Amino acid sequence: MMKTLLLGAEDLSALLNHVGRDALMDQMIDALRARFDDHDADVHESRARDGFRYEKPAHGLIEWMPTHEVGGPVVIKMVGYHPTNPVQRDIPSVIATTSMWDSETGHLVAIADATLLTAIRTGAASGLATDLLAKDGPITLGIVGLGAQAITQAHAVSRVRTIDRIIGIDTDPEVAASFPRRATFLDVAVEIAEPSRTATIAGEVDVLCTCTSAEIGAPPVIEMTDLRPWLHVNAVGADFPGKIELPKALTTAADLVVPDTLDQCMVEGECQQLDIGAIGPELWEVTKRAVEFRRHRAGLTVFDSTGWALEDDVALRLAVALAEQLGLGTSIELERLPFDPHDPYSSSTP
Repeated sequence: MMKTLLLGAEDLSALLNHVGRDALMDQMIDALRARFDDHDADVHESRARDGFRYEKPAHGLIEWMPTHEVGGPVVIKMVGYHPTNPVQRDIPSVIATTSMWDSETGHLVAIADATLLTAIRTGAASGLATDLLAKDGPITLGIVGLGAQAITQAHAVSRVRTIDRIIGIDTDPEVAASFPRRATFLDVAVEIAEPSRTATIAGEVDVLCTCTSAEIGAPPVIEMTDLRPWLHVNAVGADFPGKIELPKALTTAADLVVPDTLDQCMVEGECQQLDIGAIGPELWEVTKRAVEFRRHRAGLTVFDSTGWALEDDVALRLAVALAEQLGLGTSIELERLPFDPHDPYSSSTP
């Protein structure tokens, strides 16, 4: 009998409650670090994500993000991104599921809600990049775009650096006003600044996270200003061709621009603005060569985060491992496998 593990909304909530926010974020950062440090492009293959983008009935997309480990499973995340969801439907802009398939038999091993996992793995990737590239010691953190991503970005950064204070900016007054309440668990002083402060925010902080839902073709969400020489930026919001958050002057001035996955970032990340020769190594390579790249902590660095399928593989494997430890999830015989493999009409039991 071949069973599939289902991890639904209640299971993910129970997992979060049992493990705890801090421990789960720490484990996700550690899991990404270990997987990147072990990364071998000949063993771990991630295909370019693809899907359907549309304007009706709402502006958005549904896309798939596949990855395969030679000798191991295939993992595919299906994600929907609809930026009007929070305001118009009171649901997250990102809703996702992830599935794991046995590459020997084709059996569906596990399927899980990935809405929470996507938020945590995106934060964890920025946390890892911050740990590798940001200056040591306490920092002031700036966040432009205070929606759902802002919480896990701030949380992840707080796990690798001590945050003295957060300066947050959002064009939606209600979202901005709610951020200090949502971030209470961080126990960090939060200043909510007016949207006009985007003209200077990059010069006021040590680490900056941009996680907006800016329109395609809109100007950058921050302005180039007198930067602290060691500024590190986690640019998270670019997710469509033609959408950017950072001014080109900032990315071209950077000592190091690190994409999560180069080909994807050149299509829909901040790297759209750059020639390939101006782009640094991918995050997995920086992780492998961490000691060598420590020297960049004194300079301007950018992590171009568009969401790599390998991160979703890591997130699902971690969730499945924790669920099995905690006895969470439901195993069901989802696939009707006939007793006679040559007769699809035969009973699935003898």
